[in-house]
Amino acid sequence: MAQAIEDWFICDGRYRVHAIGPLGRRRGRIIEIEEVDTGERLHGSANRLEKLMQVLRRSTNDDHGLRYR
Repeated sequence: MAQAIEDWFICDGRYRVHAIGPLGRRRGRIIEIEEVDTGERLHGSANRLEKLMQVLRRSTNDDHGLRYR
């Protein structure tokens, strides 16, 4: 079964989040977070990356209620 790759920007476009979208019974999960200016990509477990994304969003007041689950 195919899943859609999604990406969106957080922190006023400073970071790009790459994720696999939820499909059927499967949960969506974050694959990596990329710093746009340097191109540095952060990898790790889906839980670790989700926590990092939440910290980044809180630090810049970029919380639009999105929680990727």
